[in-house]
Amino acid sequence: MGRTFELLNEQTAQSSVSKFLPPLADFRAGFVKRTTTESRLPYAEFVGDLNKSESDAREYRLIRLPNGLVAMVIHDAVESKACAALDVNVGSLADPPALQGLAHFCEHLLFLVSLAEAWS
Repeated sequence: MGRTFELLNEQTAQSSVSKFLPPLADFRAGFVKRTTTESRLPYAEFVGDLNKSESDAREYRLIRLPNGLVAMVIHDAVESKACAALDVNVGSLADPPALQGLAHFCEHLLFLVSLAEAWS
């Protein structure tokens, strides 16, 4: 599966970076400002066409958060559970020389919090 989380400044008009994003599109211009219903927090939503199979009944939304993170939100009416995935596009090669293993440690912290919340 292609990357579903992209930073806008990494988007290029050469080819599709993700199989969900149409090629040769300007993603900086395709977003419209919105706010969340309850907490009135700002975000931007992509209003262009996303590539998907005609037989795919799921609903897709591409949103950009105020911190620049772009996320794809997928709604599947058949499923009873929710899940999330995140590609931060960084790993052990980005560790500072004095802190080798930092990326791996942060990965464990993420899962510890997830497990703790799942059991509470």
